[in-house]
Amino acid sequence: MSKRLLLFTFIASTIAPGITATLHFSIYIASLSLLLALPVVLLTYFSVKTEWEEQGLYVYAKKAGFALSTTFLITWLASYYLYVIYTAIYIPYYVLNLDGIIPVFLSLVIAVSAFLLVTFTNPLYAFPVIFLVQIVFSLPIGWKIGLSSTPTNVTSLFIDILSSSLVVVCITLSTFVKGDREKDSPFILYSFLIFAIILLYGSFLVPSPITVVASSFGNYGLILAELTAINNLLRPMVKRRTLLALNSAIIPLTLIGNINYSVFYNSLIVPSVAFLYISLFIFAISTLVFLRGVKRALPIISALLFAYGEYNVIRGSTGYLFYEALLSFLTSITILVVLYRKNRIK
Repeated sequence: MSKRLLLFTFIASTIAPGITATLHFSIYIASLSLLLALPVVLLTYFSVKTEWEEQGLYVYAKKAGFALSTTFLITWLASYYLYVIYTAIYIPYYVLNLDGIIPVFLSLVIAVSAFLLVTFTNPLYAFPVIFLVQIVFSLPIGWKIGLSSTPTNVTSLFIDILSSSLVVVCITLSTFVKGDREKDSPFILYSFLIFAIILLYGSFLVPSPITVVASSFGNYGLILAELTAINNLLRPMVKRRTLLALNSAIIPLTLIGNINYSVFYNSLIVPSVAFLYISLFIFAISTLVFLRGVKRALPIISALLFAYGEYNVIRGSTGYLFYEALLSFLTSITILVVLYRKNRIK
């Protein structure tokens, strides 16, 4: 099978067309969200045009120095490892809405299959199937015409636009699988085009129930992409048995998540997303080191978007989840300050 096909379907799966098909934003929110998301996509595109290695965003973060790059490494790994675990729970309970013993079994199948694919095979061979299933079940066959409502309150409309534009952030995972800087970098733009087409026609149509299959495969594709990215990032840094332990740990952790899936999911998603926006903010400002001219506007806009994402996580959390979000943010800042001071002493 063509290596370029494997790479393209991997990149296209990071924007999760199957999940996109279920969004059903209003045309106003969808259009403006695409416009606002474009800088993140272009920033990813121009980054891989500069350098494209399997350590992905960490390659760019290192250009900004020890403190920022190490903080990126810690927060990014924490974010996506948590994501892998809670999404294995999310698919059976929230996407498929299953109950009884079936979601327990399915969550373990998801975790075990991801472990086996990433640890013992080349996981890229799974992505043509994952991507194809998403596209097939995202086709607007049997969908009904129906416009999504647009908030009349200007503040609510603005928040919806900003929040929905952050849907594309996982396209940054495409940097963690090595490609040809000239030949393969357009795959990022093609993937965004697919995302845009599905998002726009979803504004006029109400998805049919069958799109739950697309959404399930979209979420599974993200699990596999994230675990692949984690392994590609860590492989030059740690021993194989450490990766084996890290990969295998998702299985018992997923089993634990079934004890109280709602508490488990909510408790993990908040710090995961909070750490994600911190890491992506560091990535964005790191690219200012090598981007020149008008391209420097891309990391500035992206950094502002990621900063809003972090603010929105903290603002939108309540109860103990608020303290989780705040603690995640303060932990990230503390790590950065400690590393910066330690590096200065040296």
